Amino acid sequence: MSGLSRAGTIVAMDTLASYDELPYDSLPLPETQPDFLAAVAKLHGFDAPDPAQARILELGCAAGGNLIPLAWRWPGAECVGVELSRVQAEAGTDFIRRLGLFNARIVHGDLAVLPAGLGEFDYILAHGVFSWVPPTIQRALLDVCRRHLAPHGVAYISFNVTAGWARLLPLRTALIERTAGGLSAPERCAEARRVLDELETEWTDPLLLKEIAYLKSAAPSYLFHEYLAECNTPMRFAEFAAQLDDHDLRYLGEAGPRHAVVELEDAWGLIPESMTGRWLDAEAALDEAHAVRFRRALIAHADAPCAQPPQSDALAGLAFYADLRSDDEIDLEAANEQVFVDPAGGTFPVVHPAMKAAAMILSAAYPAALTYPDLLAATQHAMTDYDAAGNFDEAVFREALFPLVMAHGVMPSVDTMPYAAEPADRPCAHALARLQAKSPGWTVSGARHVALDLDAPGRRLLGLLDGSRTLDELTGILRDELTDTAGGQTLESVQAMTHRMVWLFARQGLLTERPGPPGPP
Repeated sequence: MSGLSRAGTIVAMDTLASYDELPYDSLPLPETQPDFLAAVAKLHGFDAPDPAQARILELGCAAGGNLIPLAWRWPGAECVGVELSRVQAEAGTDFIRRLGLFNARIVHGDLAVLPAGLGEFDYILAHGVFSWVPPTIQRALLDVCRRHLAPHGVAYISFNVTAGWARLLPLRTALIERTAGGLSAPERCAEARRVLDELETEWTDPLLLKEIAYLKSAAPSYLFHEYLAECNTPMRFAEFAAQLDDHDLRYLGEAGPRHAVVELEDAWGLIPESMTGRWLDAEAALDEAHAVRFRRALIAHADAPCAQPPQSDALAGLAFYADLRSDDEIDLEAANEQVFVDPAGGTFPVVHPAMKAAAMILSAAYPAALTYPDLLAATQHAMTDYDAAGNFDEAVFREALFPLVMAHGVMPSVDTMPYAAEPADRPCAHALARLQAKSPGWTVSGARHVALDLDAPGRRLLGLLDGSRTLDELTGILRDELTDTAGGQTLESVQAMTHRMVWLFARQGLLTERPGPPGPP
């Protein structure tokens, strides 16, 4: 992020004090995965580059918690991050060095004054940047996309939306006015928590009270940078689309979960540009109707092939994965609604019997992804086993899968790389997971780019999984350590915990069949 001189020109900043004082959590963000972005682009009729061989640029990458796992996952990709906070850039650079990763680097610098020679990128990621910088830097960010995005590349830009933020702005105003601007970021955040207690007794708006309750338990970095930082400017979708047009870019599609999608009636015969115009108008109307608060927009060059609203027919060319469970006894004969739940607590009602079978099949295969033909064949086989295949209709199945994919109950991908299915006799976690577990403040990321919330014993166990110890030996180490710290742990309870955690690591794709390279991890 940059400052402005009195003449209005961009002045590069060396670092950003508030982000040095209170760094934003550096986490994996599932919706920024290039294999997912490529799949979303395909649903919109756009063929994006192969992520496994891509050049990936992340603007505002923090310490690399999102970028580094992408570089680890695809050794053939080249990943570059740009971060203005010197503290976070240096932390990420040190982590990359310790991991021995040769296809990732973090540049400490200003996105408005990028170093020369960066070249073109197949994917450009900018999460949590656009709405939180002045208009001059917003234009600079879009200019980076115009200049550095490859001809058929895809950019991801998230931003706050006016439709959902309008009713929340009084809360931001109150927090800013009732806290002292001269305080450090941690001090002002602490003062804001006191103000939240006051507002909770003064206000009656249910929406604001719900947000206050969330902020009281949210990370300090989120509270400060969303509600106390100088910039947080929500924007109407039409304004965003107009800015894209000014920079020779175009909206390609939405990477965030959608519970309603645009369908254009009577679109036959329209030229692509006319269809795009109607689509953008409909997207803006959806924001207002559903009070959309946050968008994750996919962007392409203006001269790239015109995209379109998402099409269910494109599902046939993709792969899918899902981490779902249901507390119901699944009924594969009746079209009755049953609810599936993801690890974050998101709920996904499913009615179609074959789709219920598909959800169970994908969850059993997780973290692996199944291609559409493989998922279709496995679902038909399951329905036959339950004597429920008589009414199976592929077109109806595809239409039942489509809303689950758009809502992110089932995630689309173009990546079908295999993962270790179960722990070996001497379980071994890959080097990235072990180093994350051993590094204070670093989040462990699952194979599908999800953040894992591990307690201290879980992180300790993961750090020990270098392939040299049996489960019994691991249990003994943990029991000794837990006895010293917590006491009262029986061998049986520690053994059960060890087995449970190792299987969790396997399900999250953290285990490998052979030890990783020697070194710190």
